Amino acid sequence: MYRSKSSAGTLVLLPDMDFSPPNFTKRKGESEVWTPAAEQFAGAFTAAVVALDKALRSSSEVTPEPPWAATKKYALAPEAELRVQLLDAERHVEEAQRKKEELVESISVATMPRSLLYEKGKPLEAAIIHALTIFGFKAEPYKESDSEFDVVFESAEGRLIGEAEGKDCKAINIDKLRQLSMNIHEDLQREEISTPAKAVLFGNGFRLQEPAARPDPFTDKCYSAASTSSTALVSTADLFLAVQYLLANSDPVYASACRAALLSTVGRVVFPVPPTPPAQVDAKMAGEEVPNC
Repeated sequence: MYRSKSSAGTLVLLPDMDFSPPNFTKRKGESEVWTPAAEQFAGAFTAAVVALDKALRSSSEVTPEPPWAATKKYALAPEAELRVQLLDAERHVEEAQRKKEELVESISVATMPRSLLYEKGKPLEAAIIHALTIFGFKAEPYKESDSEFDVVFESAEGRLIGEAEGKDCKAINIDKLRQLSMNIHEDLQREEISTPAKAVLFGNGFRLQEPAARPDPFTDKCYSAASTSSTALVSTADLFLAVQYLLANSDPVYASACRAALLSTVGRVVFPVPPTPPAQVDAKMAGEEVPNC
């Protein structure tokens, strides 16, 4: 038993108990019912808990301080200084809690790109938009009147429209390609648009498996239809690797190469292999063993 020093509360730890021995239940027709032994045990256990509670309350009951006892008339010398210290401690706790909440939010933003590996729906769309801004695109979802696109993104090199799809344990099929094709035509009907945007399908097939163990994230039909419609197919797991490098290295040349891959590819996009980080280059030149990451 652990007794509180400032209240009547007591934490009571009991040994592990078997509440379902074989003699506690029996079959009655198609149902399972309690036996007399189970009912007797339940009554005894409940009575024991009530008796224990009564005993603990009687031995450690603390009377709440009445309001009159807390007035200045009955103040004690050490109390005032201790209350000042308590207020200061509470202020520090509030500051620490606020700092903690800010850090939790910052971590949530910093780890958003990892959603590219396992998310679907709106969280996946948000992670894709974030990744595209890291590449140097201006990217945002589009919704106006009856038109709604997952993401419209552009840079000096060109303008693209993307749709995103995540599948738990299947490859991405042609359903989203049909939606993407409709989006391209709807977008072109707008007066301010003079040329069709490049179509990009972002797929997170087999999203619940570790990326290295996943089959191809797109179906054969999806590849065939993408070739016909000049659509780029992007595995969000591949997108993550490129973003991971750019978050660790300021590399405008590599970001430009990633934008070019999205704009020029028909079918599965293969992002350029990230350059070897300078730290690893230095380690190799010094003859040190480089960790396999």
